[in-house]
Amino acid sequence: MTGDGPDSPDSTTGGSGTGRGGGGGAGGGGTGGTRPRTGDIGRLPGPLLRYRAERRPQTVPALPYPSGAHTGTAGCSFAELDRRARAIAARLGTLLQPGSRVMLAYPEGPDLAGAFYGCLYAGMAAIPLVLPAPGATGAVARAVARCTPALVLTGADSWTPLAVDRSRTQVLEADGRRVAGDPVWRLAQHWRPVGVLRSAPAYHRYHDDGTSGGRLEPAMAHSDLADVMGELAQAVRLGTDEENVGWIAAVHGVEDAVWRILLPVRVTL
Repeated sequence: MTGDGPDSPDSTTGGSGTGRGGGGGAGGGGTGGTRPRTGDIGRLPGPLLRYRAERRPQTVPALPYPSGAHTGTAGCSFAELDRRARAIAARLGTLLQPGSRVMLAYPEGPDLAGAFYGCLYAGMAAIPLVLPAPGATGAVARAVARCTPALVLTGADSWTPLAVDRSRTQVLEADGRRVAGDPVWRLAQHWRPVGVLRSAPAYHRYHDDGTSGGRLEPAMAHSDLADVMGELAQAVRLGTDEENVGWIAAVHGVEDAVWRILLPVRVTL
């Protein structure tokens, strides 16, 4: 699902947030600037998506493997993925302070990808919780208890009845069409970038150990993710197969769903 349709007149990346300025506005996230560095070396994942979306909006990021069409971005173009991220970041910025922990309770696919980049844009620390089926609510309850996120992002419709005490933890429904009931195209226009330090927390890996509990790994910074994706991109250029690319990511503490979201944006020009 791309989110394009009667509710989505914004079929490009839009003009919001392309400068380097700070300031909160209605949303958060991203370092904002779009001047390229040679070979994109050192570019953080959030600004890199913005850079790609501005220059190749209709290009679909993919990995050079047989399963490339089924990567974490799931067929979203740079423009669509950026629009989803801007919409989520705009809403998060009205609810939370930068650095807040946000759990992402989704199956793999474009909704998870948009939510992850939305957290990067907003300067929040994402905790992906990849669910195998809509009914897997017990895992959410355990993860919320262990990770104490400030907010849980999840999909609409069948994903609504999560086992979360909403008097203690905010739950926000977001997909490719709407975020908390507001059209994605409209929210995306309200996003404004704020400065995000390279050392700011960006991602926590969470391990669900079943009924015995789970564990939350220390946060990886935006620069950590950029460095790991740079190493994986080099492995791809050298012809490393998909299984070993995944092994390298795991060694560095990046779970499968996350590198499949980030790496296509890094290697697709």
